[in-house]
Amino acid sequence: MAFNNNMKKKPGDLIKSEDWNNLVDTISSLRMYVDNMTESLTLIGLESSIGKAFALDEVVPGETSSYGVRTMGLITMQWISSIKGIEDICQFGVTDYFDYIYYWSAAENGNKNTLDIILEYIDGSLDKVGYNLYINDRAQLGPTNNINPYTEYLYSDNGIWYKYKLLNPKPDKEVRYIKFRNTNTNCTTRIGNVLHIKSKIRPF
Repeated sequence: MAFNNNMKKKPGDLIKSEDWNNLVDTISSLRMYVDNMTESLTLIGLESSIGKAFALDEVVPGETSSYGVRTMGLITMQWISSIKGIEDICQFGVTDYFDYIYYWSAAENGNKNTLDIILEYIDGSLDKVGYNLYINDRAQLGPTNNINPYTEYLYSDNGIWYKYKLLNPKPDKEVRYIKFRNTNTNCTTRIGNVLHIKSKIRPF
């Protein structure tokens, strides 16, 4: 339904039911459109005060090969816990609101449940939003499914990165940090230094 100034009503004017219904439908469609609008943000070159960073063409201690390239997509460094086993891998500063966050990961001796993810909100509260998550092996590409639900991958002759999606259960609370923790002593899980944030646009 197109609108113009000639369609404006004066106080006390009647409105046809079909015009009113068209108006309601238009407003409902507009509201649905606005409610589904999102904005995306990519954080690159992320640093962490915990864990240890290695270049992609650097062989990680205990492994036999590197990725063989300096960059893969926007990933330039990989964060790994300072010792093999159950330990924090890294912690990235976010300081933003979001509905979903996408992270890049892979594991030496992967295809196992090996990752916890903890969000720290701006008020200091913590929420473990990912528990013992499945991470794919970096050496061999496997199919995505309900067990290993990656959304995208980056491939080189020497290794693979997988992009995973995480839901924030409290999107109305500002997140200060996101922390990744290795939970399987048989895996060396790595996190790429890139995050992708997707947020619904909220009216102020």
